[in-house]
Amino acid sequence: MRIAITGGNGNLARKLIAGFGAQPWCSKLVALDRRFDPIEAPGHATLDCVEADLRQPDDRRWLNTIASVDAVVHLAAQNPYPEADWTDSAASFDMTALLFRAAAQSGVRRFVFATSNHVMGGYKDTDIATTPGSLHEDLPPLPGTRWRNDAGSSDSTPYAVAKLMGERLCCSLATRDGLTAVALRIGWCQPGENHPSSISASGTPNSRLDNLDAAARCDLAWFRGMWLSNRDLVGIFEASLRADATRWPQPGIVVNAVSGNRGMAWDMTRAREWLRFVPTDDMTRELGLQDAPTSPESDRQP
Repeated sequence: MRIAITGGNGNLARKLIAGFGAQPWCSKLVALDRRFDPIEAPGHATLDCVEADLRQPDDRRWLNTIASVDAVVHLAAQNPYPEADWTDSAASFDMTALLFRAAAQSGVRRFVFATSNHVMGGYKDTDIATTPGSLHEDLPPLPGTRWRNDAGSSDSTPYAVAKLMGERLCCSLATRDGLTAVALRIGWCQPGENHPSSISASGTPNSRLDNLDAAARCDLAWFRGMWLSNRDLVGIFEASLRADATRWPQPGIVVNAVSGNRGMAWDMTRAREWLRFVPTDDMTRELGLQDAPTSPESDRQP
């Protein structure tokens, strides 16, 4: 498989490049971004890094890249962080629309869109957040997570809306344009080692609240429950690229993407049944926590 990965200079892309590049099913990777720092060559696949601007509909650098691949993994955004504003949100959605159109016109077979847990962030302060397995993809979206940090508070609504509209666009156009699409609601995958011990109650891995009051403890439980390990990140994207779409109810699907964290609210039934993916890692096991309630995925083996 020949794969283009947008946002190719970022945290998630680098992990996917390393993971996919070592697999015999992947023959070529093309990373797309506005600029690049050095990237270590993967072990098996060839890697090209193409500097291009997805906001420009006539930029032949990225258009030619999309025309040369079998599948697209779309990670890029104008501002890839939850603090994005409405200008960023609109630009990011435009990028998704331009990229999907180009993929459909070029005969790309599979489009994997990195959407976000923030599409469901409004459930953070509800009973659903503390009910194992209750946060499934058929629930009405509640875009935008609100959380406190050492600077005051943050609200990810603009960022989340761009992701939600991207999901809906990919699913509707997949039906119209004859390709298959997976929108993965990514959990929390931090840069580097990505150990759950560095997850904080403040919404980012590099910022912490000094005191964990009751509200901060609830926030910490929410963020820990959506931990996505490096291994499970690569695994669910691989499954999304390679899954047999004939088992799906429609050509475009939305799927939760977190590790098998004991007690988490996120339901992983679709990932298991439609993608044949079962998470390997568990935040509670990594942290040595034994008293969390059991989630539907926590005792399953891949």
